[in-house]
Amino acid sequence: MTVQCPQASPHPALPNELWIRSFSYLAENDLFLLGNTSRNFLAMSSVDSLWETHCRRRWKGKVNVERFHRTEEAGGNNNDGRVAYCAFLIRRFHYHNVSHDVMPALNMSSLMHHEPSSWKESYIMAEIDSRRHVITSAELVHFKWQLIYNGSPSHMGLRQFDANGMYRSPYMGMCEWVLHGQHLMFAGITLLVERNMDSWGWVIGRGQRTEYHSVEA
Repeated sequence: MTVQCPQASPHPALPNELWIRSFSYLAENDLFLLGNTSRNFLAMSSVDSLWETHCRRRWKGKVNVERFHRTEEAGGNNNDGRVAYCAFLIRRFHYHNVSHDVMPALNMSSLMHHEPSSWKESYIMAEIDSRRHVITSAELVHFKWQLIYNGSPSHMGLRQFDANGMYRSPYMGMCEWVLHGQHLMFAGITLLVERNMDSWGWVIGRGQRTEYHSVEA
């Protein structure tokens, strides 16, 4: 299948398909750096076939990443627009100059309503969001929660924080919950909510006798 790119091959002897195939051996940060060298390489290093592979590999074992999936409705048949937006994201967050381990904590509020139109956008937005340290009420409701009591998982089923502000417990029944920043208040206690960097999920009350770990709904 012919890959459509807006510019001609940077080397007349090589078709775009061969360049893109060679790019498939590069790591994500290398693709970002490559995109800085020329408009042609930026376009070819942004094609969906490359970034869908990186997304699916990077997201293996991660939770709640479906919201970043590129959809056919949002995408187009060429790179116009999406390459520019990716370049904007990279410049804004200096992604290509830092490793995964030192990405700063960022607020995704300005990006929450943007539907990615390419897999490269999907990858960048998911990476930025994975560094966010404040859970949203929607995420609290989205997940089920595994109770860990004194280091042992509860056998009484997964817990649920309902959208109506109520928490259901087999021990306490129904009680109100309130989320304030990184702290969750319910059943007369206040617990810190922290990111699980391995799964991109969340942990409520890490290190306490009572912990709650997010589980994909």
